[in-house]
Amino acid sequence: MLIDDARRRRFLRRTRFGLALLLGAPAVLYCLGLLLSPWLLSAVGERNLTFAFALYLPRILFLFPLFGVVPILLFVEWRLLPLPLLAAVVFWMGAMGWNAGGTSESQPSVPGQTLNVLTYNRGQHMNQSLQPFKNATLPDIIALQEAPGRAAGYTTAAGYEEFMDTADEGEFTVLSRYPIISSSLIEIPAGNRSMQPAARFEIDFAGIRVALYTVHFLSPRDTLSYYRRGAFLYGVLGLPGTPWAEKRRINQQFWDDRIEQARELAQFIEAEPLPTIVVGDFNAPSGGYIHGIFLEVLADAHREAGHGFGYTFPGVTRNPLSGGGPWMRIDYLFCDEHWKTRWCITEPDRPSQHRAVTAQFELLPQVSAAP
Repeated sequence: MLIDDARRRRFLRRTRFGLALLLGAPAVLYCLGLLLSPWLLSAVGERNLTFAFALYLPRILFLFPLFGVVPILLFVEWRLLPLPLLAAVVFWMGAMGWNAGGTSESQPSVPGQTLNVLTYNRGQHMNQSLQPFKNATLPDIIALQEAPGRAAGYTTAAGYEEFMDTADEGEFTVLSRYPIISSSLIEIPAGNRSMQPAARFEIDFAGIRVALYTVHFLSPRDTLSYYRRGAFLYGVLGLPGTPWAEKRRINQQFWDDRIEQARELAQFIEAEPLPTIVVGDFNAPSGGYIHGIFLEVLADAHREAGHGFGYTFPGVTRNPLSGGGPWMRIDYLFCDEHWKTRWCITEPDRPSQHRAVTAQFELLPQVSAAP
């Protein structure tokens, strides 16, 4: 009987160890994946089409397995429970982009010292007025994308009388309380062709010349729709030497061209001699590789002084995972080292495809004092 009891105990120990290994190891690996996700998305991101596809998904999806991981770790080893909690916090703050600081209160600008800038892609605006958010954040400059030839109309439009100057280049329209000195489109290579995804506006900011770049990169909507049928898996399955390697190469070309275009624009902006603000619809989710290209030369206003997630797209939805609202941040305001971001506010609610964003930038003393 003693021998049988010893065998039974050994059997139970081995069974528990096997279950712990079978269930616990994937649970721990999942938590480690969450911990590494902010680094993986920024280091890999659009450089791999599987990661690129994941960037555009509601990221809260990746937290759902936690509901199964916690009971597993309770069974396997309760002392591991801090691991999923830590992983969830890192993912929430890092990969999902929650900013616990900043403010949701706007302040009027100080002439010659601070500049309030609003960016908005008005394509598919669903006939919803921008004026409530404009009146709440009091921008000195409004930069509109997908608004070709609308500058003249705004000069007489009711509710926009405070803007003394307007200008447009291609699809880009800018309204300004300060004089617009000049404007021009910027041509950037995109694979075997060239595109004009940005325009440069030079503005006289109380006697100091500043540069405003407004950006609109091509939407990846068609590419992502194609991936939904399974093509996104080629980023994992299409390793060199596999039957899917060529399909991976073909599907990756879109993202490679996009990355090259972003690098070209970032280098162009980095060479700008004037104090610079860059805004617009980049169609590149925050935390990804392309977003990181611009972070190397510019400061992200939401990261510096925003509050919450700051999601701007896709507006009002039927997606229960996002609470019926947007689930990614693709509309940005950046500034160079000549500015400091005081606050950054994303439009809280409006049934249009994009949400507007306004930030206040303070010109640093050494710049404002310059002749």
